[in-house]
Amino acid sequence: MQIFHLNDELRASWLRFSIIGVIGIILAAAGVLRAYGMTESIVFLLTSLLWWGVLMFDLALHLGLMVNLESGELQSSLGWPNRLTEVRGFAAVWVAWGAHWASQGSYLPLVGVFGVAAVTDLVDGWLARRRHASTRWGRLYDPFMDGIFFSVAAISLAVIGILPQWLAALVTLRYAFPIMGGIAFQLVRRRTLRVRHTPWGRASSASIALTVFMAAAAAFFDVPFTTIGPILYMLVGITALGAFVTILLKGIEQV
Repeated sequence: MQIFHLNDELRASWLRFSIIGVIGIILAAAGVLRAYGMTESIVFLLTSLLWWGVLMFDLALHLGLMVNLESGELQSSLGWPNRLTEVRGFAAVWVAWGAHWASQGSYLPLVGVFGVAAVTDLVDGWLARRRHASTRWGRLYDPFMDGIFFSVAAISLAVIGILPQWLAALVTLRYAFPIMGGIAFQLVRRRTLRVRHTPWGRASSASIALTVFMAAAAAFFDVPFTTIGPILYMLVGITALGAFVTILLKGIEQV
């Protein structure tokens, strides 16, 4: 939090991003008002603002992590890769709303949110590499935001019957496992666990993303998911197991 008070440029970047987010939420709520009525719009606005506020408060607390991994210097702005990562984390609340409206036969919002999330997931890493803008914050929060979004997405799709409940539980466990492990490691060893991307972790995230996106698309186009679904479920299970084992072994190495 000290960085928030000491670095004027970074604080201004955070403030602009926060305000733009609020404006975007208000505009989206106006669209919800036209499509679904006053009650839905008010609840949508309040839940969106609450979640955005939580994310922005957390971001303000951790601005000190906006350190470029190549130069070792604190960035003067959030940077687009980190902004896109935050947007993906925020989209979790909108994917829940999209699933709610999909249960009423309106699938377009759900597919739209998935489309935005897919773009941010692909573009943030590409931008970070191309602009040499990878940060400590991005290294820590990119998988965390993936976990929030895809866990909420899987649970929401399971609630409306598009995905099986056991798969939603597996996806949630897949992302919760390293977080809980990291917390336990910090409590026991009094230091943070070093976070590194692994091939199994990337494969697991990719298979989960593919399964969730394909399930939503199948529902939108009203085509059966029973043929390819079991194959994707098996892929999610295998890669999740590989990710679990890899995370466990990496944790043991650092004990």
